[in-house]
Amino acid sequence: IMGTLITESLTLSSPLPQYPDNGGITCWSRPSHELFKVRSATYLENRVKTSSAPAIFQCRGVDIWITDNAERNIAKHPSVLGGKLDDEDTFIVNFLLPFANFVAYFSVPPLDQMPPHVARVWSKFVNGDQQYRDRKLKMLPIVMDGPWIVQKAVGPGTAPAMLGRDLPLQYYFSEPTATKKGVYEVDIHVASSRIARGILNVVKGHIKTLTLAFAFIIEASEEADLPEQVLATFQVHSLHLEDCPNLPAIVHDANLGS
Repeated sequence: IMGTLITESLTLSSPLPQYPDNGGITCWSRPSHELFKVRSATYLENRVKTSSAPAIFQCRGVDIWITDNAERNIAKHPSVLGGKLDDEDTFIVNFLLPFANFVAYFSVPPLDQMPPHVARVWSKFVNGDQQYRDRKLKMLPIVMDGPWIVQKAVGPGTAPAMLGRDLPLQYYFSEPTATKKGVYEVDIHVASSRIARGILNVVKGHIKTLTLAFAFIIEASEEADLPEQVLATFQVHSLHLEDCPNLPAIVHDANLGS
């Protein structure tokens, strides 16, 4: 019995611990916004990039759910973010991996609390169609700590990836109502791209020794929308996948079915 109890307690729950908890292993943190280079106010004239101002959306937490069949629209799952998803308006990035759902959650402040140019860029993104969003959402991953082979695979962290150009994205956006908070989920189907699968295999092979930072940026291509500012950032540390929880099955209550 003791053996069972010990293994049980090693499995982490949702969300993962925040650094430096759990001995700095299998945890997340908020990286410095200054790591991320974005288009400056004068970018259209001189192509100069500059360190970003602070992220507009604060990270609420990160989940890694082990599963052979990654869930789409993970926000519908009652277990996510420890069941607290509906406490505030939330932007969600859900990476569908061959072995897991890797999910980050971010608080979305009211539009009037965002810098006006960022509020405009975000509103256009939320109200845009699939093609518009696919053209605008960028991800900038940076290997903060890890072997050369991973840095080579992921890249130097200077040029963001235009996600929708390389990977199928799905958007599950529901605006806030009187009774429900807003949820803006982007699903990234990593396994659909051979190149992305190749990078993922290198990362997974060294994942226990890595610190990886991510930023999400909505591209600004008009002068009025510059400078760019990172929308959301998060960082993960020394992930031990064997400590991550399995994705619980959703139990459908028969009484609710009708």
